[in-house]
Amino acid sequence: MTDSSTSPPLSDSLGLKAYLALIAIAIGYILNPINGTLVMTAYPHLAQVFEVPYAHMSAMVMFFMAATAAAQPLAGGLGDSLGRKNLFLLGIAGFTAASTMAALAENFTSLLSWRIAQAVFSGVILANALGLVGQVVPASKRGRYLGMLNATMVASSALSFPLGGLLVQHFEWPILFWLNLPLGLTGFILAWLCLPKDLSQTVSLTAVSLMGLPFLPLAFGLQAFVKGEALWPSGVVFVLTLVLVVISVWRSHQSRRQFSRINNWGFNSGCAVAYFSAAIQFGIMFTLPAWSLVALNINSATLGLYLAGFSLTMFLVSPVIGKLLDQHGSGKIKWLVVASLCPGLLLLILGLNTVSFALVAVLIGSGIAVALLTSQRAAMLATPSDSQALAMGMFSSWRSVGGLSGNALAAIVLARYPQVVPQAGVDVFVWLLMAFFIPLVITLYCLQDASSEKPVEEVLASQPLGGGKSESG
Repeated sequence: MTDSSTSPPLSDSLGLKAYLALIAIAIGYILNPINGTLVMTAYPHLAQVFEVPYAHMSAMVMFFMAATAAAQPLAGGLGDSLGRKNLFLLGIAGFTAASTMAALAENFTSLLSWRIAQAVFSGVILANALGLVGQVVPASKRGRYLGMLNATMVASSALSFPLGGLLVQHFEWPILFWLNLPLGLTGFILAWLCLPKDLSQTVSLTAVSLMGLPFLPLAFGLQAFVKGEALWPSGVVFVLTLVLVVISVWRSHQSRRQFSRINNWGFNSGCAVAYFSAAIQFGIMFTLPAWSLVALNINSATLGLYLAGFSLTMFLVSPVIGKLLDQHGSGKIKWLVVASLCPGLLLLILGLNTVSFALVAVLIGSGIAVALLTSQRAAMLATPSDSQALAMGMFSSWRSVGGLSGNALAAIVLARYPQVVPQAGVDVFVWLLMAFFIPLVITLYCLQDASSEKPVEEVLASQPLGGGKSESG
């Protein structure tokens, strides 16, 4: 029986329903970045409202990233086995409900708890969104539509940065979470009506889907380090969780086979590029809200306008890069990442004025856009279609862990200062350059151009994945 979630589109042309399905996917895909960017400019304000040090606000990012990273492989595996549309709808409904509860939070602990719930459901959305794009769009146009999807994501971020700054100046902070409700309801209705129906599945859920779970105790350990608390409880839980997951995967023949289908150089190098570039992005983005206020003496609304330039650049660059990748492969295009991020980081380290800040926004935005599209495309093309939701869940999970790592590094450096001063930000940017940019350059050199290789479905056609009659488990 044909599996709708793994069968490629029959034609390169898209009809009205397919476009509406892509709109539904895009709405679900932007719930995470809209929520993140709306709240980002409000971090200094929230620190004052809930009376916590700014460095401790990193928990809002760390736990969000860790929960997203833990949820995505599991959500992708469930999507491959139970249906991507079903999981996508569940993710949007859950995210909308969690946003409502976050808006009603009365203390920082409650807000943080509902923030984690948002992360779990956004992980469900993200893991299955990319798989659904592969289901709706023909392979020959995936780079283009991935570029459009990422452009939509960053366009919403471009609007959300200044909007969040303005809202927090003129209204109470809960409005930042109430804004998710109309988007969530619209996305749910469109997805219900227009996404392809889930038919019978041929892929079973395996222990591979649990590979993101160790990231949760990792986040708790990093936050304990930032606060100067004992590390051993989180460390013990991290080691135990990691050992249990490894043993579970190793002891299951079906898990090993499923893992072998996505464990290839193209997929792994794509994930590595996503990890390092996300670490740079989120390290910078966590530092800027507090640092720019003292380094440039600007307010939250003005900061939002500068950060909007970052997102607007990604919006303009993403469709162009996606089309070039479809036509020419990654080749020389991937080196635009280095050509953009290196001067951007150097400008941050050397010091900023209001003019050079705008240039930094353009350079960093361009570099992140190229890195994300290049890594996404490499990972997707190196993955068999029947395991694509799981693979994209793992890809997005590694990107989330990259964001967690960059945020943690920034928080650890900032925690060394009694208050944020200009030198604190410079120290963060130097560490980002050494810890993540240099490995990113090496990884880009190793990144394969999957478009020039034999399609992975052909390579693996003789290796059926279990769950059906051919696999006894």
